[in-house]
Amino acid sequence: MLAAEGAAAIVTPYRGFAAGRVEIPQLDARGNVTLNEGPTDFNRNIRAIGTVNARMVFVDFPDAPGDAGGTKSIAEHLTGKGRAQTWFREQSYGRLDFRVSAIAGWRRMPRPAGGYTGPQHTFTLAQHKEYLSDVVALFPDLDMRANQILLVVAAKTDAIAISPTFIAARNQAVATSSGPVQWAVTFGKDSYTNRYINLCHEVCHTFGLPDLYNFAPFGFSAGAWDIMCDIFKGTGLLGWHRHKLGWLPPERATVLTAGRGQFTLDPLSGNDGTSMIVIATDHGPQVSKVHVVELAQPILGHDGTLTGDGVLVYSVDASVPTGKSPIQIIPASKEPNPNFGSLSHAPFQVGAMMSDPKSPFTLKVDAMQGDQYRIALALS
Repeated sequence: MLAAEGAAAIVTPYRGFAAGRVEIPQLDARGNVTLNEGPTDFNRNIRAIGTVNARMVFVDFPDAPGDAGGTKSIAEHLTGKGRAQTWFREQSYGRLDFRVSAIAGWRRMPRPAGGYTGPQHTFTLAQHKEYLSDVVALFPDLDMRANQILLVVAAKTDAIAISPTFIAARNQAVATSSGPVQWAVTFGKDSYTNRYINLCHEVCHTFGLPDLYNFAPFGFSAGAWDIMCDIFKGTGLLGWHRHKLGWLPPERATVLTAGRGQFTLDPLSGNDGTSMIVIATDHGPQVSKVHVVELAQPILGHDGTLTGDGVLVYSVDASVPTGKSPIQIIPASKEPNPNFGSLSHAPFQVGAMMSDPKSPFTLKVDAMQGDQYRIALALS
């Protein structure tokens, strides 16, 4: 993908400045194969362009019967009554048509729920595959030729506590009479209270996006600025993830490799203008890390209100594994907010300067006009 200077960008070139039609670096994952921030491996992940079909099925257990009220309301909850499908369409600028169809009604699994996950109430990869094998055996009417993703809704039980994603190479997929299941999501007990963004988060794993939160010790290095970090307060994907998925138009991004410049940044939610600046100060085939500057998107507070004005700065490192903070926000302030969570004060406001000794550039937010921000960048 090529990056071009956006029509709304105002650039003051200096000697050594490089911007405009410069290729966004293809980050080297350095052996980090699974769910990284580099180019997506389409042997392992789904291309998130065009139409992607998902089939939703419902299973219960001898020790955990399904809700007697049926499955329709559960499907509506998980998809937010269509808001998940709308979310994919809007985030992708119309490049992805994500469709979900359901086979209504509960079908009984042959084993108790606890027989699939064990005492930890979570799946290993082998346990998840065994579980999915029992699921597909219950659905001879399941057609995986027409559906890339299988969404399995488990009856509410403590034995399946969380909602994991299954990703397998074709030769390790779950076999069915109509084709292999390479990509699946099991919706566990948490999904009954989580909002529809839970489904969006898990499906984005099948597209190749990693978890941005830190597994251990648990923490949100990207705050709620991307749903791959926080499904409770996050509302969208960062610009880098939109680029990685092939959604962000090339003309919406600019690359800096040296020098300094002034820019006008437009919101990612808009239809034009420069919305992402990639700062690539390393060169050569072994580059694994870049920095990104863009406008903050709204995040959701516990009270249902939104916040998110300002300029957001973060690093992206493809060599860092999923669950170990491959994207890290460089915050204007680390002060937490009880309503909006950690790093909610991260965006830089008008008049603010960023001069982080670990970052190879400085930033100043000069002005705001409407929903645009004027910024100045200088690379070391």
